[in-house]
Amino acid sequence: MVFVMRKLDDVPETLAEKLKALRRTQAVSLPMLEEKTRIQKRYLEALERGRYDELPEPMYTRNFLRAYARALGADEQYFLELYEEEVGQTDLLGPHRLPRMRVRKGRFFVFSRVTAGLAMALPALIIVGYLLWQTSALLRPPEVVVTTPTDGSAVQSALLSVEGYVTDSDVTVIVNEKTVIVDETLHFETEVDLTRGLNVVTIAAKRRYSRPALIYRRVVFESAVR
Repeated sequence: MVFVMRKLDDVPETLAEKLKALRRTQAVSLPMLEEKTRIQKRYLEALERGRYDELPEPMYTRNFLRAYARALGADEQYFLELYEEEVGQTDLLGPHRLPRMRVRKGRFFVFSRVTAGLAMALPALIIVGYLLWQTSALLRPPEVVVTTPTDGSAVQSALLSVEGYVTDSDVTVIVNEKTVIVDETLHFETEVDLTRGLNVVTIAAKRRYSRPALIYRRVVFESAVR
């Protein structure tokens, strides 16, 4: 008789392994999780394989992690900290050192006067720069991503599903002049009635004082031939 020994101490260590283990212990499939989180399956697979290069910008990835953990009743902050540990490390040690040079006293005197002048002007420059940055951030259109439909698509149903997400919680989304609710995961979803032929769907996202971000989707409604 041949005995087969199985490894029982295979404990998940990486963020990807822990995400996959969490989902499997709750018997949740990827399609089920996709429907629950509104995150595309390919992004869920990238998270569970640790392929961060296949994911959007870190801002979106953090939102994906929050939605993933929340859907499975896990600690969001725990997985965000694991993500920061894996992809947020930067080696800032070991700076290059250059050989020292002798500086004449006169040159040092001129340099010190310039440095003193800059030190006096620096606070004012920082304040002005901060105010300009705040004004620009206040007026900047918010980021919005439309996942469905794609531009130039053709459908055979008069009822079109429009889905997407934003990056800030204080953003109002309007689809064809109709305000749409943005949920806790910053996703939105609505339906639009189409007329036969070419339809142009307008998705607008706006903060209180910002300029609107506009996205257009051209969709052709072709009734099914009976």
